[in-house]
Amino acid sequence: MISNYALLLHLLLVSCFIVASSSKEQNEYKTIAIIGGGISGTFTAKYLSDYDDKCLLDITVFSPAPTATTLSKDEIDSERGATKYHQGSRVSSAVLHDGTVVELGASIIFEGNKLVNDMINGDPDFLVKGEPYSVGHDVSKAEQLKIKTGMGIYNGKQVSKNNDNPWSLLMANMTSSQVEKMMLWRYNLDLWRVDRATKRALESFNLIYDVLDSNHVKTFLESPNDVWKTVGLAHAASVSFDKYLDTIGVSSSVSWWKSLFLGSQGVAREELYTAINICNNNQLNSQMTGLAGLVNLAASTGKLFSIKGGNDKLLQSAFRQAKQRHDSVCQKKNVYGNESRIKWTEKMVKTLVSDFESGMELFDQQGKSMGTFDIVVLATPLQFSGINFLGKGSMFDSSVLHAIPLNEMVDSENSNANEHGHKNALGSHLPSSATRPYTQVVTSVISNANLNMPYFNLVDPDKVPRSILFTQRGRDDLNISSISQITDGIYKVFSSKVLTNETVVDIFGEDAILETVKLWGGKEGGATPAFNGGGESSFSTKFMLYDGGHGAGAFDEGSALYYTNAMESAVSAIEISAVGSKFVSKLIARRLGLIEVHGDRVGDEL
Repeated sequence: MISNYALLLHLLLVSCFIVASSSKEQNEYKTIAIIGGGISGTFTAKYLSDYDDKCLLDITVFSPAPTATTLSKDEIDSERGATKYHQGSRVSSAVLHDGTVVELGASIIFEGNKLVNDMINGDPDFLVKGEPYSVGHDVSKAEQLKIKTGMGIYNGKQVSKNNDNPWSLLMANMTSSQVEKMMLWRYNLDLWRVDRATKRALESFNLIYDVLDSNHVKTFLESPNDVWKTVGLAHAASVSFDKYLDTIGVSSSVSWWKSLFLGSQGVAREELYTAINICNNNQLNSQMTGLAGLVNLAASTGKLFSIKGGNDKLLQSAFRQAKQRHDSVCQKKNVYGNESRIKWTEKMVKTLVSDFESGMELFDQQGKSMGTFDIVVLATPLQFSGINFLGKGSMFDSSVLHAIPLNEMVDSENSNANEHGHKNALGSHLPSSATRPYTQVVTSVISNANLNMPYFNLVDPDKVPRSILFTQRGRDDLNISSISQITDGIYKVFSSKVLTNETVVDIFGEDAILETVKLWGGKEGGATPAFNGGGESSFSTKFMLYDGGHGAGAFDEGSALYYTNAMESAVSAIEISAVGSKFVSKLIARRLGLIEVHGDRVGDEL
């Protein structure tokens, strides 16, 4: 790969050579580039196609070809499996040799996720809901009998060495009634307090859909901070989950009288809620935001599902729906014959060069132009996109390249978001949410596996749970955040580091086979944002990172750069990505005159 400096020199020469001919042909349609082919990118393509009844858009999604999920032994040992820069999807599925499908990234979907359900309803034959841990094929009754049930929370082997019970909670092979009684006995009113807060948060969150569906001028929100403020979730989005639990009165210790008279009492925040957050985000309550913690708990208020054949089918379907809808409408109008204006390109973008006259030109890693666009949507986390953001032209030389002011911030030193904090001459920065690292998670799929009961101090096979979650002590002891049985003989492990062969043998036996390893992490990437306990870290960028029109006046004057992943400043989930996509699409549609805005008179109320 050529260096940044060599690339900039190449771009300077190219821009000087084509200065007279590089401006885009004057087309009636508007060109849009979407960088990133995950949930954010594909859903953005779908929403923009929905807005484009006039057939004015030409949309290209840029997404590198998926990397192999199975790493070599050397890659596993050295953790070289993480790509340096990432512009692809964090929704990923692996198909094993027997056809079993295992989710490697985002695994389950909440039934209350309206945008995901809308996408499913648009392609019901391809997107079929299955049970959580759906394996992509029918499971026989004999196989079902071999699959464990229930959940346990493990405290680590060090606890068992001290003759303490290594299990905070063990609920294998219990009825729902038995589970409810055990939870209420151990955690008392704290369960009710958190359940009530979660349901109220969901009611507030659901207001987002009304905002998205409205064309009122006040619903075109500029940032996720505005979104949370509008629906009443600003406090939850800005404090740590620990502090949020304090505000709703959740205990931080067991009262002496409960221990004396009731026995078997536990601290819900230390055991249950810590284990849930470690499982989903590999972060502690003090590191999570209140909103991120509440989203993880939404699972307790309704049903969960996954897509049969893999959740990554959502990406395929969203793009296909965008293409089919747009092609159908525009071909009927005979706008551009049989040529499709919704395209997919398996390439990585290295540099964006903005020019007020011609738009935003994208270049690949070799400095080759990938096209010039009116609108660019960054649908992947800024901090490990690996993109140089440059502008062309000055009052002295029209060919000079310089850093563009992302989020109204100017960086005078280097335009690569991976190497600095976008600091300007006044000392300002992009919000830390746009520069902080993401949390590393390793997904391992093991076949021919049998859980080693003595390793976890289990004696009775009927007490072995299907899912094992970990407290902070348990995670720190084993570097594992969850273990789940997918089907008979197949397990999935989320861990902080790549599992050693010794660990695999200790937990699953000598005959266990490490089928697939997916490393979400390294210095430049990760699975979910490191929320850092809210506060300043939860402050987001704007949805529009850069306005190439420089305040020229009309909405459609000049090019623009938008950022869907701004939504991840305080919370991360599949539905959150979809929400960010729709807010950005709505802003673009307004800019390009694709929708009619109402209520723009002074004093009009939402």
